[in-house]
Amino acid sequence: MDNGGVAHRKKKGERLPWLDKIVRSHSSISSFACPLGGLVSGYLLDRIGRKKTLMLINVLSIVSWALIAVCSTTNFDLMYTQILIARVIIGIVIGLVSAPASIYSAEIATPKMRGRLTVLTSLSIAVGILLIYSMGYAVPDDFRLVAGLAAGICVLSLALLLFMPESPAWLMSKDREEEAERSLKKIRGYGAYSQRIPEVEKELMRMRDNVLAQRRAGQESFLRLLKQPQVYKPLGIIIGFFGFQQFSGIFVIVVYAAKVSSEASVSMDPFLCTVLIGITRVVATMLVAYVLDTLGRKPPSIFSGVGMLVCMFGLALCSYFPPIESLHWIPTVLILTYIFTSTLGFLTMPFSMLAELFPQAVRGPASGVTVFFTYLMSFCTIKLYPSMVELLGSANVFLIYGAVSLLGVLYVIYVVPETKGKSLQEIEDYFRGMSHGSTPSQEVEEDEVSNLSSESV
Repeated sequence: MDNGGVAHRKKKGERLPWLDKIVRSHSSISSFACPLGGLVSGYLLDRIGRKKTLMLINVLSIVSWALIAVCSTTNFDLMYTQILIARVIIGIVIGLVSAPASIYSAEIATPKMRGRLTVLTSLSIAVGILLIYSMGYAVPDDFRLVAGLAAGICVLSLALLLFMPESPAWLMSKDREEEAERSLKKIRGYGAYSQRIPEVEKELMRMRDNVLAQRRAGQESFLRLLKQPQVYKPLGIIIGFFGFQQFSGIFVIVVYAAKVSSEASVSMDPFLCTVLIGITRVVATMLVAYVLDTLGRKPPSIFSGVGMLVCMFGLALCSYFPPIESLHWIPTVLILTYIFTSTLGFLTMPFSMLAELFPQAVRGPASGVTVFFTYLMSFCTIKLYPSMVELLGSANVFLIYGAVSLLGVLYVIYVVPETKGKSLQEIEDYFRGMSHGSTPSQEVEEDEVSNLSSESV
């Protein structure tokens, strides 16, 4: 839930101090709650399953949007409190939803379909953001109506989840093999077919073997494994990558889309600009899978960082020297190009590499720790942005984001490893400091790397 969908549009010359207060507070409060959701999601996924976790997420989303939809129209303090509570809830939801949908998609998909299916998760997020932007543009003066419509979408999602089977992999991990078989048959299109299906039997056998392997790997604690170089090295690298992602202003642009558009001297309606931002992100997300599979990780990230710094320096110039009437389109193009280039690299690559860099034994907890720190950094950047603009001016803030993007490019060049074409074992041995030659299973492992990287976007 971003400002593009819930903020009133100011009329020319109109002062809305209550709006400024809400925007400054609720834009960062959800990011503050995100780490809590991230920490809880792992427990819920294992405890109650994928389906019930997704249902809980929708219930919490309905409560959050409903609070905004019915917030007070006469008592500012009450309205302010209701919106803040809603933002805390939706922040927890954002942390919760970071993993379940992708994990469920990965667990039910066949190997050939896994990458494309899990990319739909990222595409759905981009489409959802575009939908909220569009509603904010279409109904600029009634954020309560926008919130009510969003709550209705969550109700529809919750209703559809009732017909969704539970993940067979999770059921197998809980030793509920008969339920896992029924669920897998339904997912594969066999319905209530009672006879044994060879393909289903093979999948169930692989699930059973994976569960046994994970249980053996999980016997050693995460803290003990953290002392090993193949764990702490990738953990440090990926957290650093996420740090450059956050402090380059990517999520600031997403959250403060309308505000940034105004500060960058965009001549068009800033709410219309947010809609164009949403469309750009959807298009770029559709290209991510192709970029991952053909160009690897480092080249797109370098291109992304260079594009981001050029756009930020350009926006700084537009803030210092507002374009003349005939060039009023330049800030809009710069913002849209920034969104496009960031989505191709810095926005998506850190998430895609989470599944590649960590060994299987610590992939879950290590990813959780990484997401926790990522959301903490996100809170800091979103919370500090309004104060930075007041203290330094928007032009200097854009320059800072551009400088961070430049440092991020250097970080990718000299620190982030290229994982395209490498097996998971080769990546693990790289961090362990060993050389690893080709193995008979390398082709299988390479296919697994490709699938896992697509799952994380």
